[in-house]
Amino acid sequence: MHAGPLVLVALCAIPLLLWARSAPLDSRFTGSFMSLTSVAVLLAFAGTSAFALNLVLGARLRGVEALFGGLDRMYKAHRVNGQVAFALLLGHVVFMLAGRATISGDSALDLLGPGAGWTVFAGVIAFGAMTVSILLTLFVRLGHEVFVYVQRTFGFIFLVAAYHAFTTDGAKADSQALKLYMAALATLGAVAFAYRSLFANVLVRRHRYRVKAVNRLDEFVTEIVMEPVKKPLAFAPGQFLFVNFRSLALSETFRPFELSMERQVFSVRAGEVSNQFHPFSITSAPGERTLRITVKAVGDYTRALRRLEAGADAIVEGPYGSFTHDVPQPGQVWIAGGIGVTPFLSMARSLGDAGRPSVDFYYCVEHRDEAHFLDEFRAIAADRPDFRVVVVPRDEAGFLTAERIAEESGDLSSRAVLICGPPAMIENLRSQLTAAGMPAEQIHAEEFGFAKLGRRGPGPDVAQNDTGSRVGPASQPRRRWSDAQVLALMAALVFGGVMFAAGVGVGDRLASPERDGSTAGVVTTGAPSGATTTGEPGSPAAGKAVFASAGCGDCHALGSAGSNGGVGPSLDEAKPDAASVVEVVTRGEGSMPSFEGELTEQQIRDVATFVSTSADR
Repeated sequence: MHAGPLVLVALCAIPLLLWARSAPLDSRFTGSFMSLTSVAVLLAFAGTSAFALNLVLGARLRGVEALFGGLDRMYKAHRVNGQVAFALLLGHVVFMLAGRATISGDSALDLLGPGAGWTVFAGVIAFGAMTVSILLTLFVRLGHEVFVYVQRTFGFIFLVAAYHAFTTDGAKADSQALKLYMAALATLGAVAFAYRSLFANVLVRRHRYRVKAVNRLDEFVTEIVMEPVKKPLAFAPGQFLFVNFRSLALSETFRPFELSMERQVFSVRAGEVSNQFHPFSITSAPGERTLRITVKAVGDYTRALRRLEAGADAIVEGPYGSFTHDVPQPGQVWIAGGIGVTPFLSMARSLGDAGRPSVDFYYCVEHRDEAHFLDEFRAIAADRPDFRVVVVPRDEAGFLTAERIAEESGDLSSRAVLICGPPAMIENLRSQLTAAGMPAEQIHAEEFGFAKLGRRGPGPDVAQNDTGSRVGPASQPRRRWSDAQVLALMAALVFGGVMFAAGVGVGDRLASPERDGSTAGVVTTGAPSGATTTGEPGSPAAGKAVFASAGCGDCHALGSAGSNGGVGPSLDEAKPDAASVVEVVTRGEGSMPSFEGELTEQQIRDVATFVSTSADR
């Protein structure tokens, strides 16, 4: 178990703890309005934190990759964390609107328009843009370059969302630690976005290569050999890289614009060749000066690479990945599925003449003639008696099973199993091996599942990898939930939470003293304006917390609270006394809704004391 996911959860939970310590909780969960608003604030802090951290995950930083145990695991966490961030921010919007709706429907709708002020409307714009970008990612079949540009919009969306978060009056005004923490996290996310998306050509370390040869192994598979212009890339066997080819042939292949109803694809090709990087396994040995990758044509970009010409420039970034034969077990079983043979090529070429590990290599292909590099593997086996090659053609022998591996390779309890290929093959073999008693920590797999791949059949690559595997229900051994289903479930849970909270609020109102005839501790109609029958004098400190959590600053300007709302009158200019504040907050006046039943008598006295003593006089 790697620490990455736990670190993500902890970093998102810290602002919630700081918020909880910044003011008494009983003042924040009294009545439906306060309770719903407080939940909305909590969701905002957690969602903004998750959003910022997703920008960090998307920056492909080596230290972060190590924390998750590989780039593939990091990108899986990136995908899940992005869904969580959206669900949390969706919850923030829904709970905030639900809280305002307990006052009046018009008060809730006012939050969605520009009349609420630029601070609030910036949040509306950010969430709307985030929703559109996610829908495009999930439901529109985009070309790779468009997909990348849509992903980059999240950085700009985050900047607008951060502006909303830091200019909206809230609990962060009562906690310097919370304010500093959120500022640090937002800055980290913005810097990561700038590093990867805005200034990558300047800041990201890359190596320049030149294409030496393009070897077409069959009608689908191509080996590309590159030589370094200056210092070669240092890597470990089994790792992969991102490469961008600057090729005249590719530029002529891709049209600047394509809109096809037949293929259901929208693509703007302007940056396809010059800007975009694609992941491929390294097949050369670390000691070689030349750098080799092997590509299977399964989409537009990988098919176009068959036209790549010798002499084209290649910009290489990497290496990445932790899939390697450098594991504690001296006895190993390697299992390759189709073009998933590529990382094993690098491992086999680096073995040398003798020494550990002892390897049984199972090469699984659809047909025997698709076993590329088989002669080279057999030549290595001829020089090393502890390296055994077994070809498994599916049309002749069926699928490889854990039972067959155990029969031919013997006891697996002391061995390591390394698998690279389609996700379905990996998961089937993993489940079979663990069911047979093999420890899960001795099974190592590489599927490059972080890449978003195109659908089956003709169409664009959307970050095509070299395994040729497909991520999605069609390629899985069992049915999985789609992204749309996950988001629908999240939305349903949020809606259920709102309905539950609203129901609790209605119950609070029905059980309130006004409903059962009791008048103890309540402002009475017979009392003078602002007078109460019972209660202690108001507390300015507690009143400041109520002023922030009740959203008073969204409508009113008050320098002591750091608010600049322009919907209602400026309290610094009006300079109301405590009695007037109690009267207006309790009964309402003009467009000002009544907070009677939403705030307790003591909370109204607290906010009245704070406003009357804090207004600029």
